[in-house]
Amino acid sequence: MKVLLLGLGLVGSNICRMLIANDTISELICCDKNSEKINAVKSSLKNVHYDDYVHVDFRKLNLSRSSEIENFIKGVDVVINSVSPTLNIKIMKGCLKAGVDYLDLASNEYANAEQLSLSSEFVHEGLRAIINLGVSPGLTNLMAKWCSEVLDEVEVVRVRLVEDQVPYWRVWSWSPHLTIEHFSCPPIVYEDGRFKIEKPLSGMEEYEFPNPIGKKRTYLIYGDEIATLPRYIKLKRIDLKSGGSEIEFVKGLYDLGLFSNNEIRVDRKLISPIKVLYSLAKKFDGYNPIEHIHGLDNIILAVSVEAVGLKGGERSISRINALPPRLSELLNMKIATTPMAFSAAAVVASSIGIIKELKEPGVYPPEALDQKLRGNIISKLTEYYQIKVFHEPTRIIKSTESK
Repeated sequence: MKVLLLGLGLVGSNICRMLIANDTISELICCDKNSEKINAVKSSLKNVHYDDYVHVDFRKLNLSRSSEIENFIKGVDVVINSVSPTLNIKIMKGCLKAGVDYLDLASNEYANAEQLSLSSEFVHEGLRAIINLGVSPGLTNLMAKWCSEVLDEVEVVRVRLVEDQVPYWRVWSWSPHLTIEHFSCPPIVYEDGRFKIEKPLSGMEEYEFPNPIGKKRTYLIYGDEIATLPRYIKLKRIDLKSGGSEIEFVKGLYDLGLFSNNEIRVDRKLISPIKVLYSLAKKFDGYNPIEHIHGLDNIILAVSVEAVGLKGGERSISRINALPPRLSELLNMKIATTPMAFSAAAVVASSIGIIKELKEPGVYPPEALDQKLRGNIISKLTEYYQIKVFHEPTRIIKSTESK
């Protein structure tokens, strides 16, 4: 299989390193517009004899030019889009013209997986696309679907994440601009057949994560999975909450009013607080968290998804958890990256081989894959990337327990 990887950022560089040892791939072409990123990935591979595994070629590519994208896509079997989701549709249309299958990590449009709008065109061309393959969305979609299949009838699905830094927060997980943009986006909750918009970082809940993490505060955040899961799981409600040291820091900024678009008067001038934040974030242009993680003792990531509903006539709860390698474990394996970036790349790397196994052409979010293919992805995450995914026994909810 000949694969074109677009984007060598925090996740894309990890995808590259994972795919060079993938025995389903014969050739890997890695592209980015930034020569420094290309050279950094090349340098990280200097002690790896990757030609023994996969032939790798690095090229500079300006993705703003549709004709250039189409020329690069021609002749490959699969395109992995690891660049900004704003380019999803442009790259997918390039794949349609070239007759190439497609993978990506996230949607661009708010509360709408815009990639699904091209499903009929992919069907017509006999092509396959798997979208939103990261941690959230991605792994969370697979876990939610598993929980729903354990029950006879689903009422509520809860998606919960936590990412803690030790010592307490010091490093931005992504660029400050992207972090502010993400957490200022109003969360959506699906309830009783419609989407509701909530306040960012509201709905505080203390959630019990698996050992050794324990109970953590979580808050509503925006997630692409909430836009697609109700299409494939019959349920009454689904929400996404996340917690951890970075979110607690960002929530402090939000509570101060710094995420507000409403102008305030400062020294006779009207200023929007969030514009000030974005202006301050500009000094972090080119920010790379990998340059700062060695100042941390650890970063711990956990994902838990649970579904409440009926099983055998009894109100029951099913739950599945994922514990990726911690930062300390990754560094011991000589992998200098964050658990979130590593895990997102692992989901993509675990999915690349199954795209040709899809029985029917079209565009699919992870939860729309059949049970066997979803199971294959989860198995590879555990076997090849040490992401511990484990199910808890389904249990009956006692009448004294809260809903």
